[in-house]
Amino acid sequence: MTDFISKNSVRAHSLLSAILISVPIIWPDVPWEALAASAAALLSTGVAAAKHEDAKTEAALATPPKAPN
Repeated sequence: MTDFISKNSVRAHSLLSAILISVPIIWPDVPWEALAASAAALLSTGVAAAKHEDAKTEAALATPPKAPN
């Protein structure tokens, strides 16, 4: 499961964002404080996902290219 999240962190973040946006539509009685806290937590996961993607990109750029066959 951690490999899946590692490979698809931005997709997981997008899915969580879509779910959070849908919550007040499905359940209009949810307090705004709960939505605000969830949005703040989601923002931090977005930053973490971006940093993880940046680290993967830097690792790929640091790897020397393979010689053509």
